[in-house]
Amino acid sequence: MNRILTVIILFLFALTGYITYLVQERQNELQKLTRYTDSWSVSQIVSEYFRLEASLALYAVGSNDVSIDDVRMRLDIMTSQSTLLKEGDLGKYIRKNPDALATITDVQKYLVTLDKQLGTLSSGQIVQMLSGMRDLEAPLREIASEALSKDIDIVNSTHDKIRYLYYIYSFISLMLIILSFTLGFLTLTRNNNLRKAHRKMELLAQDLHISKEDLQNKNEKLEYVAYHDSLTGLPNRLLFWQKMQELIDTKSAVVVMLFDLDRFKAVNDTMGHDAGDKLLIDIAERLSLFINESVVLYRLGGDEFAILSSDMTEKQAYSLACAIRDNISMPYQVYGTSVSVETCIGLIVSSTETRADYLYKCVDLALYDAKSIGPGNVRNFQQYMLEDLLDNRSFENDLANAVKNNELVVYYQPIADAVSGEIYGYEALLRWFHPARGAISPEVFIPVAEKTGLIHSIGAWVLAQACQQATQWAPSTRVAVNISPLQLLDESLPDIVRSELKKNGLDAARLELEITESNFVNQSARSLATLRALSNLGLSISIDDFGTGYSSLSRLSSFAFDTIKIDRSFVSNITQQHGDLNILKAIVSLGKSLNMRIIAEGVETEVQLNYLKTLGCDLIQGYLIGKPAPPGQLKI
Repeated sequence: MNRILTVIILFLFALTGYITYLVQERQNELQKLTRYTDSWSVSQIVSEYFRLEASLALYAVGSNDVSIDDVRMRLDIMTSQSTLLKEGDLGKYIRKNPDALATITDVQKYLVTLDKQLGTLSSGQIVQMLSGMRDLEAPLREIASEALSKDIDIVNSTHDKIRYLYYIYSFISLMLIILSFTLGFLTLTRNNNLRKAHRKMELLAQDLHISKEDLQNKNEKLEYVAYHDSLTGLPNRLLFWQKMQELIDTKSAVVVMLFDLDRFKAVNDTMGHDAGDKLLIDIAERLSLFINESVVLYRLGGDEFAILSSDMTEKQAYSLACAIRDNISMPYQVYGTSVSVETCIGLIVSSTETRADYLYKCVDLALYDAKSIGPGNVRNFQQYMLEDLLDNRSFENDLANAVKNNELVVYYQPIADAVSGEIYGYEALLRWFHPARGAISPEVFIPVAEKTGLIHSIGAWVLAQACQQATQWAPSTRVAVNISPLQLLDESLPDIVRSELKKNGLDAARLELEITESNFVNQSARSLATLRALSNLGLSISIDDFGTGYSSLSRLSSFAFDTIKIDRSFVSNITQQHGDLNILKAIVSLGKSLNMRIIAEGVETEVQLNYLKTLGCDLIQGYLIGKPAPPGQLKI
């Protein structure tokens, strides 16, 4: 549409310019009609010429009707008229025609002569001159006739051209009218389209405004979802970190509390996750009593909650934490069942720390310290907690380097036949001698090794040392190696054991692997599968510290152990507590019924040995036989 309008407007400009040109041409042609009067001029000259001849003739015959002044007047008129024969198109025509030029030249000669000699000419001279002038009449008439013919041609040509210009002008005017109507129609159409487009734009603007509001609402909802817990409606972990940093930036005292729920997992396991969700919602509603502009509750995930506040003293924060603890510990009604949970709370109040992650680590340490004491405890962060953490990390790093630094040593404690006293074998016991910390008990570093995963590499190293050392003993002497429950989760353990036996050329029957009863109680199907794979290698499996883990008969029957090792706590009081003696009798009887060897640990006196012989123990281990010692100090 815009292109069409542009073309029409340009065409109108062109036509208007052309019309202007036509008007100018018409004016030029009309001027030609007024300018081309050659025939009239010649006829006037010829008439004046005849009048001059008549005046001269009368003057020559002495007529009273004509005086010399009359003749002079006619001569002057003729002289002035004759100048037209030299000018304009007529002059050009005469100059191009030799005959006409000669005639005009003769006429001008007569006029000059008369002008000079009129007063002195006699009648005879005038008559003689008139005779010559009459000879010029015919040529002058011919010139007048040719001029008239020429003017008639010019008038006709001009008239035709003017008529042609009129037709063109009329046609162009008609075109202008048509184009004007077309332009008007197109303009109206375009304006109508513009109005429609404007209306559509208004509707579109309204739709965009509605969409914008809808988008803003959705963005607000998305932002709410992103920063709030979907279950309880509380601010979530993401908002917790953001707001904690904002509080830190205000340079005010920042209060951070962290707590989770004790026995919450039991609620999920026994009543289902719906009940657990209902409990979390009820807890959030209860804790809303403590929420205000300066105290904000967050759900970080699972059963973990946090509180952020500011401008509290440590005493005020502690009182608030205790009130929250007491409120949480009150019973809940979950789907008609009374449920009770407790919580431990760690808190920190700081006005100097600028790192949010550091504050969180500190309050997490405070929570860990509270949980280590027991349910329902509230602990403020203390610097020693961080120092203990750093010390634990240093301890873990030292343990990781202990093998390569030759700080770990395998000691061996003898196991003897209860009747003959002959050495049956040795139990490999790991010792750690730290250059700065000194001798560290396995009860201290083994849990750390299990926590950090180092138990796998350390366990493999102990196994390799024990197998290598066993090859130095008598072919009938056995070696017992303790296995961590975490190692039993490693499906590659049977391959590791097989590789060590093969590498050292050790008969599998000489190797015994020990697992404590307390750990066996919680073993999974994967651990039992690993035990069976180890047993299939031909080695023996012992259950250690028996009597302390509350093993059921179904557990004992799920795997065919080769040996039961009675815990030293029952042996030490065998002579003083009748109950321990009865327990020993029951354990020995149970082991015999399952075709297991019985080893008694912690035998230190002959009296204990005699009791154990009487009960039917097969093997004994303890200081009475020998203390744990490095390989070089063993009496083999």
